[in-house]
Order: sequence, then C-alpha cells, then structure tokens
Amino acid sequence: MAVPIKMPDLGTTVDEIKLVAWLAAEGDNVKRGDPIAEIETDKATGELESVAEGVLLKQLVPAGETVQTGEILAYVGAAGEAVPVAEDTARREESAVRSPTTQRPAQGPRVSPVVRNLAKRLGVDLANVQGTGQGGIITRDDVLGASRTGAAKPAAAAAGEELSPAQSAVARAVLKSVTDIPHLRIAAEVDMTAAEQLRAAGAAAGTKISYDAIFLRAMAGAIRAVPLVAARLDGHRVIHAAGVHIALAVGEGNQLFLPVVRDVDTMDLNALQSEIVDLASRARAGVLKPEQMTGGCMTLSNLGMYPIESFDAIIFPEHSAILAVGSVQKRPVVVNDGVAIRPMATVKLAVDHRLINGRTAAEFLSRLKQIVESGGPL
Repeated sequence: MAVPIKMPDLGTTVDEIKLVAWLAAEGDNVKRGDPIAEIETDKATGELESVAEGVLLKQLVPAGETVQTGEILAYVGAAGEAVPVAEDTARREESAVRSPTTQRPAQGPRVSPVVRNLAKRLGVDLANVQGTGQGGIITRDDVLGASRTGAAKPAAAAAGEELSPAQSAVARAVLKSVTDIPHLRIAAEVDMTAAEQLRAAGAAAGTKISYDAIFLRAMAGAIRAVPLVAARLDGHRVIHAAGVHIALAVGEGNQLFLPVVRDVDTMDLNALQSEIVDLASRARAGVLKPEQMTGGCMTLSNLGMYPIESFDAIIFPEHSAILAVGSVQKRPVVVNDGVAIRPMATVKLAVDHRLINGRTAAEFLSRLKQIVESGGPL
C-alpha cells in the first residue's frame, strides 16, 4: 500500500508552510531519510525527508504552493501502485476554501490559496473569471478553462520588489512577536577578560573558540539557575523546556536563520564550536533539516562582529527570551578602586513580561555575567 508523505509538525508559528521545490521527481527511487523536497517555514528553508522507501508515485502539491501541517504532499510505494490522488486533491481544495487563511480581498473574487496560486502561474486575472463553485467560489476548473480559452487577461505586474520567501517568513514572525509579546529589556556590562583568555588558550591548541560558544555555555548555566527563562506561555499554561536547546541567529545577506544547538548544557566549548560551525554552514547553504530548526527554548543573537555596542533583539514567537550581544571593546573600568583598561561587552536580555518579571530576568543576566567573567565551568 502506498505510503502518504505528510507535512510534519515543524513547530512553525504560522498556519502554512511553503513547498519551495521538489528535490525528487515522480518515478524516482527514494529511501527513508532521503531529501525529497525543499520547504520553508517562518524559521528557515530546509529539506523534507521521505518516511518510506520505494518509488515517488505522485506529487500532490506543485512547487511554490503553501501547505498545512499534516497535509499529504506525495505518495511513495511500489512501481505502478495506485494512489488516491483525486480524493486527496479534492480534500485539499475543500480544506483551503474553509480555511481562515482563504484570501478574500475586498470586492474581489472568492478563491482558495491553492486556486489563486494556480491562476498566478497561468497568468490568469481572477477578476475576469466567473466562479462556478458553491457561493460563486472560483474553482480549479474555472481557472484552467480561462487559461485555455484566453478569455482572461493576464494580471498586471505589481509595482515594486517583492520580499523573498525566506524574508517574508521572517516578517510574519517579527510581526507576531511585536504584536503578541510585551518585551521587557535589561542590560549589563560584561568583562570579557576571562573569555579572551579562553580564546587565546584555544588558539594556542589549534582550536578557534568563538564568542558564540562562550555565551551559549553561559546561557546554559544561567538556565540551570533560572529555568523559567527557558519556558514559554501557551495561552494561560506555562510550558517548560524539554532540554537546554538554544537557537543561534545566523545571517546571510538579508536572510535570517535560527538553527538550534541541542543539549548545550552537556557540551564543552570545543563541542559547541563544532556544532556552531556545522549548523551555520548548513543554514547559509539552505540545507537545514526540519528538526534542526525546532525545539529551541531561547535565542542568542550576536552582532559583535560589527562596531555595535548594543541593540534591541526581538523575541522569537515560540520563545520567552533572547540575548543580544554587542561588540567587545576596550574601556576604562574601575577595578579594586583603580582604573584599568578591560575588554567589555554590553549584553541585553529581552524577556516576555507576561511570564518573566524584572527580578527573574535580572537573576538570569547576573548568573550569565558571573559565568562569562569567571571563565569557569557551568
């Protein structure tokens, strides 16, 4: 029996996920774990792996369309095996029409996102198409008929430049965050002398230790001391983190990715550094797996490679906190009643004030500062 390939739950904060491209064609042999499609969420672009072995019998969703969690995308089975394509396609269109995401512009045609995407690909202006579906809804057959007869004129190209798909996903996440999460921000100055010594010792041993690795380790230690910072709100329920899994903001041009470093509290600096390098390279190459983008409990955003003293970071919608790290700069500071020149960095913590109060946030940031400045174990 053919096995349905469904869109898994990726922990995305939006209702729909975009199927960017198919990496396997109909008729291709695939194994369990083989990447068969490129998908895009509000976090990043990644790969969807096959959960079955056999022949990719049928692709139900064209590249470029949006889908929902649990939706059937394709079937894998034995060569020549029949699949219930018509039934699944009809169910998809019916679901799209009922969905609250159905696009209904003011005084415009009633049409599902699936059919709207089809019209866009075929160059059909929906304003010139008469809907024959229930209540005047424009169906797939209506669009195909208009395309064949040439009765509908192509829609005029919109002025301006559209956001890239990945940046559109980021825009949705940012809007949700600033709309739904009241941010409380506190800042602290951190003496990076011990961190500089750790980096120098690593370099002498032939290992590069990044500030990201040092702050991830310190965040893990601070989470141990103040675990509420790693929790999140789900309505009126507090959902505690299943592990110390911290997302790392990775930028490539104007693209933003949030790969997740898992079990940070169990890793030493060398292991953390290796994981950071691997995830960052995967993010920039656009080959992150879905499981590498989900499950984070908070985020580290580091702009220290630029001459930025501090900045306000925005909490990712599935988290309750984000740590923003500025550049390391030599400054005069008071040490033992004297003035000394020390490498200093400004760190700013933003928390969801619905769940985390100022004192709890201050305890977390104080513990993080202590760990970084001591350069010692968690």
